[in-house]
Amino acid sequence: MNLGVIDIVNLFINRLALGFMAIAFISQYIGIFKREDRYFRLAKSLILISLIIGTVQTIVYFYFLSILKSGIPNFWIFINKIQPGVIGYSMDALLIFLILGAIYYYGFKGKDSEHQGWNLFIGILAFLAGFTSDIFYSISQSYTIGPDPSNPIRTPMVLLLIIEKNIEIFALAGALLALWAGVRYIFSSDQVNKKYYDWLGSFSGIITLMFLVTYPVVYFGWLKHFRATSSVGFNRIMLVGQYQWIIYVFTETLGGALVLYYLYMLWKLINGRDKKRPTVSIGLIIFLTIVGFVSLIFGILPPSVGELGNMQPVKYLALTGLFLTSFLVLGYYLKDLTPNFKFGSVSKFSQIFLIVAGLLVAINVPVMGYMKIAARGTNRIIYQTMNLNGTKYVPPVIYPWPVKKGYALLQDKCVICHSLNRVEKYKGVTYGDWNRLVLHQMKDVNGGPITTAEGKEIANYLKSLNIITYNRHLAKEHKKWTPPASLPWGKSVKK
Repeated sequence: MNLGVIDIVNLFINRLALGFMAIAFISQYIGIFKREDRYFRLAKSLILISLIIGTVQTIVYFYFLSILKSGIPNFWIFINKIQPGVIGYSMDALLIFLILGAIYYYGFKGKDSEHQGWNLFIGILAFLAGFTSDIFYSISQSYTIGPDPSNPIRTPMVLLLIIEKNIEIFALAGALLALWAGVRYIFSSDQVNKKYYDWLGSFSGIITLMFLVTYPVVYFGWLKHFRATSSVGFNRIMLVGQYQWIIYVFTETLGGALVLYYLYMLWKLINGRDKKRPTVSIGLIIFLTIVGFVSLIFGILPPSVGELGNMQPVKYLALTGLFLTSFLVLGYYLKDLTPNFKFGSVSKFSQIFLIVAGLLVAINVPVMGYMKIAARGTNRIIYQTMNLNGTKYVPPVIYPWPVKKGYALLQDKCVICHSLNRVEKYKGVTYGDWNRLVLHQMKDVNGGPITTAEGKEIANYLKSLNIITYNRHLAKEHKKWTPPASLPWGKSVKK
C-alpha cells in the first residue's frame, strides 16, 4: 500500500469530518435565534455523519501510523526526537473529538429544548479537539516540504499549512453538502422538501464561497514561500517539472468551481429575489462572472506565455482576479438575500451548477494534498515513500563509529548505507563526481530534506571515516554486497 495514497485519503476524510461538525454547530447557532426547524434538522444529520466519518478516519489514521512506524522508522524516530509526542497528541485529540461529538449528538434536541447553549458549547469543543488533532498532524507534515529538517518548524510554512487546512475544512464540507442538496432537489417532488433542499443548497454554497474566496490569497503566500524555501520543488510543479499538471488542475478546479457558483447565485437572484426592490447586483454579477472566466483562462495558459525568469506572473494575475470577483459576487448575493427571498421555485437546471462545482472542489482538495508529496520527487512522502506490498523490512544499519559533533544529519541510520550501496550502480557517469553522486542518492533517491551545502559536508565526512571498520561492518551485515573499488578510499580492505 502506498503511503502517499493513505495520507491523502486520511486528509480528505478528516476535512469532511471537521467541516460537517463545524457547519452543524453553526447551523444550530443560527437556529437558536431564528427558531426554525430546518437549521436543527441540518445540524443533527451533520453531527451523525461527522461521527461516522471521524470513526473511519481514526481507523485509517491508526493504519497509516502503523505502516509509517514499521516502514519508515527513520521518520518515526526523527519526528519524535525533534517534536516529542506530536503524533501521540494528534491521536489523543482525535479520540476526544469523537467522544465529545457523541455527547453532542446524544444531547441534541429540537428548537424548543432547554440547555441548548451547553449543548452547542460541547459541539464547539468537539470541533476544536478535531482541529487540534489536525494542527499536530500539520506540524509533522511540515517536515515533508521544508528545505531543512532542523528548522522548518520555525518557518511560516507550518502556519500556512494550518490556515490552508482550515479553509479546506469548510470549503470541502460546504461544497459536498451543496452537491447533495442539488441532487436531492432535482429528485424531490414534494414542495416542502424542494424548499428545504433549495435553501440548503444556497446556505452551503455561501459557506463554500466564503472560504474559497480566501484560496487565492493563501495559496499565493503558500507558493511564494514554497519558491523561497524549496526552489527545486517549486519548479517541479510550477514551471517545467513533470508535476506541472498539478498547478493546472488546481487553477482549473478552483476557477471552474468559482465561476459555477457565480452562475448559480446569479440564477438564484434572477428567480428568487424580492422583485419589488430594485437592485444592481444582477448586472454586476454578470460582469464579475465574465471577469472570473477571463481569470480562469489566464490561469491555464501554457508556461511559454507570460514567463518571467522562473516566475509566471499570469498565474498570480489569475489568482488575483479570482479573489476579487469571488469576494464581490458573494457580497452582492448576500445583499439581496432578504427575508422575502423565495426558495423551492428555482428550476432544476441551476442545481447542475452546484453539483459540478462540488465535484471540482472534491477534486481540488486531494490534488493539493498530493502536491506536497510530488514536490519532493516521484511518489515522495516524508523523506521517502515505500510501496509496502508484503516486503519484509530490513532493520536500519547501526553505525560502528561515533557520530562526529556537528553532523546531526547523520543520525538518520539508513541514509549512509542506502547511499553507498547504490554508488557503484551509477559509477559517477550520470551525476558526475562522487560527491554529486552521494548527494543525489541522499537527496533525490532517498528523499532526504538536505541542502546542497549539507550534502557536501556529509560527503566530506564520509571520506574521513575509518573505512576499514565500515567495510567490515557491511561485509557482516550485508553479506551479498561487496564494497566497490571505485569509492574514494581506494580498494576495499579485507578482514
